[in-house]
Formats: sequence, structure tokens, C-alpha cells
Amino acid sequence: MAEPQAAQKELKVFILEDNLDDVELEIYEMRREQLNMKYAVARNRAEFMEKLPSFSPDIILADYTLPDITGIEAINIAKEMGTDVPVILITGDGNETIAVDSLRMGAVDYILKKNIAGLSARIKRAIEIWADRRAKERAESEERRLQQLLLENQKMEAVGRLAGGIAHDFNNILTGVMGFAEICLLDIPQDAETRNKLESIISLSQKGADLIKQLLIFSNKIPMEFKMVNMNFFLVETVQFIKRIVEESIDIRLELHDDLPLVLCDKNQFTQVMMNLILNARDAMQGTGTITLKTGKCLMEEQAGGGELQPDKRWCVCISVTDTGTGIKDNDLPRIFDPFFTTKDVGKGTGLGLAIVYSVVQGHGGNVKVSSSKGEGTTFTIALPVPVDSSSDEASPFYGKLPVQNSSRISGKETILIAEDEDVLRDLLSQFLRSLGYEVITARDGQEAFNIYEAEPERYHLIISDMMMPNKNGIELFREVRTIRPQVKFMLVTGYSLTDVDERVLNQMTTIVGKPYTLMQLMKVIRDILDAQSS
Repeated sequence: MAEPQAAQKELKVFILEDNLDDVELEIYEMRREQLNMKYAVARNRAEFMEKLPSFSPDIILADYTLPDITGIEAINIAKEMGTDVPVILITGDGNETIAVDSLRMGAVDYILKKNIAGLSARIKRAIEIWADRRAKERAESEERRLQQLLLENQKMEAVGRLAGGIAHDFNNILTGVMGFAEICLLDIPQDAETRNKLESIISLSQKGADLIKQLLIFSNKIPMEFKMVNMNFFLVETVQFIKRIVEESIDIRLELHDDLPLVLCDKNQFTQVMMNLILNARDAMQGTGTITLKTGKCLMEEQAGGGELQPDKRWCVCISVTDTGTGIKDNDLPRIFDPFFTTKDVGKGTGLGLAIVYSVVQGHGGNVKVSSSKGEGTTFTIALPVPVDSSSDEASPFYGKLPVQNSSRISGKETILIAEDEDVLRDLLSQFLRSLGYEVITARDGQEAFNIYEAEPERYHLIISDMMMPNKNGIELFREVRTIRPQVKFMLVTGYSLTDVDERVLNQMTTIVGKPYTLMQLMKVIRDILDAQSS
């Protein structure tokens, strides 16, 4: 049944030929072979350019040489005018060289007028060849797009791993700097001149910790705390906060969709996303203009715009941030989410802001796209998937749980085992706790800590363990010491995400502390744990 249907389809044939006898011959051949067709004729360049767009042909039959246009020129003109159809060149005189050149320049077939018989079959064959060629080109284009997408993902993953590794090392360094500065503060009088300098060291270290937090967010190595969130309420709260750090000459407007479904969202990290987008918009407007925040509902596949792979259609909450700024150059758009890429002047941007936006949104299972024209502003649109049951207000476990005690004292006589592979941090923590009266035993890795604990498990009131250590990490250490003493008090110290760790194991721990921490914070948590134990 397929062939009769194909034969019944009316083909639109455009003929470029200045000799009317040749035109009649071509039409006769097509009708003789019962080709279901409709035709238009142009006899020169002007008629060709005038009639071609409105006729929208399926195929073009062009004489190889006319007084003011050649068949090769007709191929190029058709492409420039957006007519992407096969072209058959027809000529009275020809040779093998002309035929090869014609095919190389874009013709699908080359026919001598003396061999015009069988024109209908040649037309059908040309259309089939053209369709096959276009299908192959689309497949190759899709393959190139997927390869580029894979390379982009691999690049982001590699930079993320690098950023996560750097952040981990710097967290250890900052924890040491802050800790030793705190110890020095305890040993000097309140009115000492050196005290202000030490407090400045701690303050600067905390700013460094904020930068490290951004790197960890980008590398997806900071714990996410997902809760069901109404994005309308969230944006109202966030905008009130952000208005304090944006010039009064910038108008921030909200256009919120009614009855918006809830989404799973880490509010802390998404606050960072909105700050990055709004501050980026502010910079693009050079201090004056309008930023519009909109919410709505959309399908994930619809939101992706066909530019990203989406295996299924899912309802999403969409948040868009639009500015009236200078816009982004077309050649900058493909790189806009690349880490350390910035269009700002040297010293005015880290190039991490939009990379963090991309990373956080991906971590939420959503996507983000950008549309912009130079001089006409920019819109960033985020799509967050709506859970199957968006009415639930159940949040994922909060890994940073703390005991409910509220201890006032800081010193103690208990015995604490510290497992830390960084010499500076191990020495810092052990010296500090000993100065408070605690008995402290240290281990350089998880295996050494286990061996020490196994020898005298009843001796230790608390284990403080780093997450990443050689031989045995903190999770492995906890599992093994718990086989010896199920009620062991265990504090895990980490700067990494724990989303890949079994939640049941995490819930069995006493507490989890993030890096970098101050000694005062840690001291309070330790005392809370031990007081809870004694009570």
C-alpha cells in the first residue's frame, strides 16, 4: 500500500529553462510517465528569484547554462533563499568533467537532454537520494551534538573533582589557621593589641571558608538538605533579603503563578543560585534597570527546548530571571556556564557564579537555559521537577543533627579518641582538648584508630573521626567500632556530601560536623554529646 500512496502524492516541480521547447519536452516526459505533479517555470534569474519562494518546490530542474544564470548559481541561490530541495541539472551538451563538477557543487543528478526519457524515474530517485542524504546529515549532526554534550559533562565533572579536592585541602588549612588563632586568643589579655590582629585572621579565614563553600557547591560535594518548598514564598523572602544589597536604582519585580506545586529544594543552596543570577543581572545593567522574577509550570522536555536530552516529560516549576541589561554575545552563550568563564573585566568576577547555578540546578534534578540578544537583555530559566506527591512536607534526613543538650561548661575529664590524617589538625585538636582537661588519644588513619579502640573499647567516651582517611575512612571505622560497642559515641567530621552513604548508618552516628569549624563550636558540640551520655 505504501507505493500507491507515494505515487498519489503531488510533486511540485520547478523548472528553470529559457527554451520553451525544452520546457514542453520535460513536461511531456513527466506526464507520459504519469507523474502526479504541479510545475512552475522561470526563464531567467529574476523570474527564478521571484517565483521560487512562493512555489516551495519539492525538486528543481535547472538548465546547466542560461544567459544570466547557471544551474550551479541556481543551487546556491536556492540555498540562500532557504529552499532546501534536490536539484537536477539538464543540458544539451556535456561531458564527464561537467557532470562530476555538477554533483560536487550540490546537484543530485545530471541529465543530457537527448537522454530525457525516463525523467520521472530520475526525479523520484533524486528525491529518495536527497531524503537519505538529509537523514544521514541529521544523524551525524545529532551524533556531534551528543559528543559535544558528553565532552561538556566530562569537562564539568573533571573541574568539579578538581574543585572538590582543592576545597577539601583548603578546609583543612583554614580549620588549622582558625584553630591556632583561637588558642592564641585564649592566652592573651582582652585589651592586648595583638588580639585585634588574631580576630582579623579568624574573620578572613571565615571569608575564605565562604569561598570554599562555593567551590563545594559547584563540585556537588556539600550536603544538600532537601525540603518541600513553595517557590513563590521562597522568592518573596529571598528578594526582600537581596534588595538590601542591590542599588535602589534597580527595580526588582515579581510575577508569581498562582497555585504553584511544591518542589524538593535545598533553600540555602538555592538562595545562592538566586543571588548569583540577580547580582549577575545587576552587573549587566550597570546599576540601573529592571529585574523580573517569574514563576510558572512547564514540562521538562518543553523547558529543555530540544537542546538537552530528557528521557520523559515531567511537570516542573519554572523560575525565570530577566534583566534589561546589555545582553550576552552569541559566541559567549555556549560557554556561559563554564567554570571560571566571565565576561566581566579582570578583577570583577570569579567566573564561578553561573557555574554554581548550573551545578546546583543539576543537583536538584532540573535544568537551566539562557536566552539573550546583545543589547536586548538576558533571561535565565530554571526548571525544577515536581515530585509525584508534591503535597508531602517530608524532608530528607538532616545529616548535621546535633544533640539537644545545652551545656554551659567546656572542660572535662573524659577520654576522646581522635582519628585524623592531617598532622596539623590532629595536633591542634588534641592540644586544645588536653588544655581543657580531656584525655586524648590520636590515630593517623582509620585502621590505626580501630586497632586502638579494639584494645580498650570501654576506655573511650567519644570518637572524633575525619571522613576521608587512608586505609579506612570514617564510615568504615564507624561500622567496625560499632560491631564492638553498638552504643559508641561517634562524631564524623567532613566537608563532603553524604548523599551516597546509607542513611541508616548516618542516623546511627551521634553527630556530623562540617568543615571548616571553629574550636569553640566543636568544644560546645563535644560537651553536649558527653553531657547527654552522662544523663
